[in-house]
Order: sequence, then structure tokens, then C-alpha cells
Amino acid sequence: MTQNTSDILGVNEIINICVAKGMAHVVISPGSRNAPLTISFARDTRIETPVIVDERSAGYFALGIAQQTGKPVGLVCTSGTALLNYAPAIAEAFYQRLPLVVISADRPQEWIGQDDSQAIDQVNVLQNFVKASYHLPIAYKGTDDLWSINRIMNEALSKSISGRMGPVHINVPFREPLYGEKVNEYKSERIINKLLSKDALSNEAKEILSQEWQASKKILILAGLLPKNEKLNVCLSQLAKYKQVVVLTESISNLQDQAFLPCIDRVITSFSDDEIPNFQPDLLINFGGPLVSKKIKSFLRDHTYKKHWFIGKEDTFIDTFQTLSSHIDLSPDHFFEDLIAHLNETESVYAEVWKARDQACDLVHDTYLQKTEWSDLKVFESILKVIPEGGNLQLANSSVVRYAQLFKMNQNLLCNSNRGTSGIDGCTSTAVGASHVNNKITTLITGDISFFYDSNGLWNRYLNNRLKLVLINNGGGGIFRFIPGPSDAPELEEYFETTQEYRADKLAETYGLDYFYADSMETLDQTLSDFYKADERAGILELKTPRELNDVVLKDYFKNLREI
Repeated sequence: MTQNTSDILGVNEIINICVAKGMAHVVISPGSRNAPLTISFARDTRIETPVIVDERSAGYFALGIAQQTGKPVGLVCTSGTALLNYAPAIAEAFYQRLPLVVISADRPQEWIGQDDSQAIDQVNVLQNFVKASYHLPIAYKGTDDLWSINRIMNEALSKSISGRMGPVHINVPFREPLYGEKVNEYKSERIINKLLSKDALSNEAKEILSQEWQASKKILILAGLLPKNEKLNVCLSQLAKYKQVVVLTESISNLQDQAFLPCIDRVITSFSDDEIPNFQPDLLINFGGPLVSKKIKSFLRDHTYKKHWFIGKEDTFIDTFQTLSSHIDLSPDHFFEDLIAHLNETESVYAEVWKARDQACDLVHDTYLQKTEWSDLKVFESILKVIPEGGNLQLANSSVVRYAQLFKMNQNLLCNSNRGTSGIDGCTSTAVGASHVNNKITTLITGDISFFYDSNGLWNRYLNNRLKLVLINNGGGGIFRFIPGPSDAPELEEYFETTQEYRADKLAETYGLDYFYADSMETLDQTLSDFYKADERAGILELKTPRELNDVVLKDYFKNLREI
């Protein structure tokens, strides 16, 4: 098979290795210096090449694809500040353990620092947020240049998807002319495979860990940010039946079982000081990425326990609770599959105590919501009930993801949120990227500041009829009314909450989305039904809630839980 592609040596080698290493999507932002890459990627039928003009949005769009596929996703940009605009998404991908592959075009090294246009020092510019940075040679006819490009590309792609997955940066300098073409015949490049041994515990490790398990009458298993993992879910479901075991999950853990406790903040809020010893573990086991709940982090940091295992393929010790005793360098599913036969049930009331308190919190939650007026909390109750079974739920940051943690969701949803660095800057772009590849109804719940901040996430051709954007517009950054400190400051409204009175109807019109609006419980139910029935194009449902009431409702909700 032949195709006209760039005539610059090394470009087609780059592309062939990307394909061989599993890359099926490359998100391209327009530019001139990256023309050799753009031409060749765009004409390669093995790769899909979405075009996103805004590089910041493009980075998050690619991140959304990587979330859904678990495969390496490419990002191609021109030289100069274009590359810097990827930084927020690359940082998020690093802490979310997602394999983004940045391929940035660059000027030749001799022109850096010589006041040439679009020329900045790009080498290692993302080094704090990537697993590795590479700078390719400019390929001439010498075989050493092509050998070096081949070796570096093999290493970079393998590094992004092995061990602790994460982003890599490949900087590619080009000399002009940039737009020349030649007939290229697809050929097999040398592929260097990284062969991994099966994750397994040594017999000595099994003996030590099983002894620590047996010595513990109260075992708390805590899951952070994770992709769906059926093997892990099965193992944890089995362990959650043990009398001494409690499994705490978050929405973004993507673990589901009636025996798990997913509403951590509700339960911990209800603890009185004299009850805390009943809930403290002897052994804490945690895994996955960052946690949403500040309450569980404070609880576990403030109260001592005998042993703490962290499980994960990490390059550093993750000591979130300042109590780490063992870092187990395995993926969680392999760890539990390997060790579960050595873990036994012991007599204990630990699980019973936690589950009884969870049920009491359920009752308070349901009772309170029955009498709650129109507010952010009440809106969440309605939205989360109607998200289609088996769909994808994208949760924006700040107050949105925290509200979601207060509800038990039973629709077998895949739940994603950018909790690696917890920024609000790319939530819409991420959801659009996810919707582009997952073939499911994708619901993004977002706040108004997050939504307007990332409005460029709608500036592309990839909004499909499976994308549903729920915008909770409370007129500002409502979370600052809940946080002690800014809520009492005279600068609250202008400098923290950043109050605003915008609506999304004109943005919906500009970008060709259906638009729905509700500002009361009386209009919400029918509007929600119409919103999900509309299936010709993407849609926005804007819900206007009272800015100065939401914090009162939420604080009263937690007050009721403390009175259990």
C-alpha cells in the first residue's frame, strides 16, 4: 500500500512505530512547523486524527479518549507556546496515570534564543509532568539518525504504557521546507518489545502479609481513582463478606457491590469523638489514584493504626496518610488475585459497625432530601436517578464531584473525573473526548465556572448526540461558601466565588447544541425527560439554583448527620 506523505526522513518511521505500539488516535492542532507530522498522520488510514484548534482543549480531549480506551493517544502541535498549552492536561494525565504521547514540532536548535518566530526552548519543558522527555535528531541520510529515531520512539511509546502508565514528550525539530511530499510505502519498522513478567508475590511476601492480615480484627480497604476492573471488583466483593473487612469506595473508583460503602463523607461526618475507636482500623489497605474525600484523609491521618499497605505500580512511596508500612509494587487486581486464597475471615464486629452506621446515614439522607427545597443538593438527587443505565458519567471538579459522593448510584455507570490535579480547566473538553470514542450516553455534570472556563471545549466538530451536558449554574464558585476561611472573608464574592450572571443559551446556539433550562422542581422532571429523549445532536441542560441558599442547605444536611 502506498500513499503520498512527508518527504522528511524519520517522519514515517515515527508514525509506523506509533501504530505498532497501539496508538489509534492522534489529536492535531493546526500549525506550520508540525506540517510534516500533520500531513503524514492525516493521510494514514490506520489512525484517526481529530483536529482541535485550542491546544489546551486538545490536551484534555485526548485525555478523555485515553480515559476510555486505556491506549496511548497522540498529541501533535506546532512550535512555540502551542506546546505550553498542553501542560494542564499533561499534568492531569500524569497524576491520573494516562498514556498521552506529546509529539511537538520544533525549530532547529541553532535558532533557539535568536529571536526567531515561534521559537522557545522546548527541550524538557514538560519534564515535571511526564515520565520521560525525548529530543529526536534531525534526520539526514545517515543511518545513525534513523536508528536513533527508531530506538527513541520504541522506548517512549513503551514507557507510556508500562509500569505506572503516564504521558511522555517527544520533541521533533524540523528544517524547512516543511511541505514536501513523497510516495511512501507502508513498511514494518523495527519494533522493540518490552516483555513484562507476570505480577506475583513471593512466597515470603505472602507469608508476611497473610500474618499481618490474620493479626488484624479491623481491616479497612480504601479505593481511590480507578478505571473499571472486573477482576478487582470480584476479589473485593468476596473480601467485603468478611466480618472484619470494610470496603470504602468513591464514585470514581468504579467499583460496585451492595456490600461496599460508597458515601464516605456521610458516614465520617456522623462520628462523635467517643465513637472513633470503633471505626479505626488495625490494618489499612489502599490503592488507586487520588481521593476526593478530605474527611477520610483527615480521619486516617489523625488516628493511628498498626499497619498500612499501599498497593500499586508506583515509582515513589505514596504515603497519603503518613502511616505507610508496606508498599506492594503490584497492580491491585493481581495483588488480590494472588493473595486472596491466603486471607481468612475472623470473628469481628467491625463490618457490622460500619454498615449499621451507613444505614443510619441512608435514613437521614433520604429524610432530609424529602423536605429539601430547590438547591444544588436537590438537583443532584434528580439528575443521578435518570442517567441512563450503563452510561458514562463525567464529573467536573470543585463542588460537583463532592455532591456526587453523597449519593449511591446503581446504574452500572463508568464514572470519570479529572481528580489527578483536580483542576476545573478542562472538564468539558475531557467529556467531549470521552464521548467521541465510547459509544455510550456521556453525561457531564459541571458547574458554571468550570463550564465557562472551558467553553472552547465546544469549539470542534466532534459533539455528537450521545453527549449530554448538565450545567448547574449557581452564579459563581459555590464551593467557597462551604470552605472555612473564604466564606467569612469580605472578598468572598469578587475574589473567590467570582459571581457571574451568564447563561449558556447563546453558547448552545453558537455551537449547535440543543438547549434546555429549568429553575424549579416543578419544571425539572419534564425538562430532564425531554433532555435525554432529544437524540439528534448534543444538548445542554442548564439548571439555575439559588447562589445564597446552597451552602445553607448543605451545612444543614451535614448538621443532621452529626446528630445521629
